[in-house]
Formats: sequence, structure tokens, C-alpha cells
Amino acid sequence: MSCGWVRERVKWWLFPGVNLHARQRMQILPSYFGVAKPGEERLVLDAGCGNGMLSYASWERGNRVVGISIKANEVAGCRRLFNGYLGIPDDKLSFREWNLYEVEKLGLQFDEIICSEVLEHLVRDAEVCRGFRNSLKPGGVLHLCVPNSEHPDHAAKELDRQEQGGHVRSGYTIDSCRILLEPLGFGIEATRGLGGPIRQGFCRRIIRGEEAIGMAGGVFFFLLSLPFVWSDSKTPVVPYSVYVKAVRNY
Repeated sequence: MSCGWVRERVKWWLFPGVNLHARQRMQILPSYFGVAKPGEERLVLDAGCGNGMLSYASWERGNRVVGISIKANEVAGCRRLFNGYLGIPDDKLSFREWNLYEVEKLGLQFDEIICSEVLEHLVRDAEVCRGFRNSLKPGGVLHLCVPNSEHPDHAAKELDRQEQGGHVRSGYTIDSCRILLEPLGFGIEATRGLGGPIRQGFCRRIIRGEEAIGMAGGVFFFLLSLPFVWSDSKTPVVPYSVYVKAVRNY
């Protein structure tokens, strides 16, 4: 048994990782995704695919999915896990190294675009969203999930004005998403707040555990959180993130 096989097995067992907010996004966001009917081919873009969790969730719903990231290590990791270890054909679930500012250069028209926890890293967010709009079929859907700028943890975070990988802005609100998207030709169809205080409290402990002793520390606090996270508010007063389902109007 190779070390690589064991590593991928452990990675899949923990998938999508010990980040409690990411796990909630994987649980909730796909409920808004479209499902391919028998014989129907639907094409979905996961813009800023990260570890591929939402690409995979969309593929599970019968969609053909293209995941893109500017980070070569993320693309390689997704290919290794999904196309290699899980054996999903590349023509059904593929990953490419690609810049989100150049989405239109993919030359594809999508039924849906997923963009989760990415837009806050990009200075020219309206330019990126315009590219999303132009890459969607009429009536196509943008699933946007972003940090809530009103959450104190985001408001206090130091910003990365040079777009070097950190947050260039503290986030968005539902209203600022509307202001961003509606002039570009999107209509807001649904919104939701994600992440309450119990979840975020344990996320802080998980991060501190990882910083102190590595992965084992994060896993310890992740397992410790499981009996408590279920009681976190489903409609938090100040959510950690906000989700917007936006439809291309024309």
C-alpha cells in the first residue's frame, strides 16, 4: 500500500476538510444548484474551485463541470483526488489553471457559475462579474458566496490592497451584492446568511490548534466541535458569509 494512496484515503475521509464554514457551504449551497435531467447536458463553471468540493457537488447532480483556479497546486490536487483517486472522467469533471479575469477566454457558455469565497480576493470585482454574466447562457445562474463585511472578524481583518492572495475588501452584504450585480444584468432570486457564532467560535479553535501542533491539532478541535455545531443558528443575526443566487436577465 503506497503512502500516496493512504494520503488520498485520509484526505477523502476528512473531505472537504476541518473548516466548519466550508463544510456548511458544501452542505447548503448545492441545494440551490441545478440538476441535469436524463439525457440533458448542463455545463457548470466553478470559478475559484479551491479543493473542488462544490465542483464535485455539482457533478453529483449530473452536470458537466469545469473547475478553474489560478493556483497550480489546487488544480493538481483536484485532478489527483477526483480524476485519479475517485476515477471521475476528465470530460465530466475537469480542472484547469485559469485566471478569473479571463473567464470569457474559455470560450464556453455555462448554465451555472459557482463563485464561492473568491470575489473578496479580487480588486476588479465588477469586471469579473461582467465576465461571468457574458459567459452565462440567458437565464443562467450565478451562485455567489462571499464574506459578510458586517461580521466583526472580517471587518477587523487587515486588507491586501495589492491583490497578493488576501482579502482586498472586508466582504459584502446582500445589499452591496445587489448593487454590484444588478447593473450588470443580473436579477437576485434568493439570498441566505451562513455561519453562526458557535461555528465561528470552533473555527477559531481549529485554526489555533493547527498553528500550535499542525493538522492533528485542527482535527482534535474539529472532532470536539461535532456535538455542538448542529445547534448553531440556521438564521444568524450577523452571518459569517452571505449567499446570493443571481440570474442573468438578458
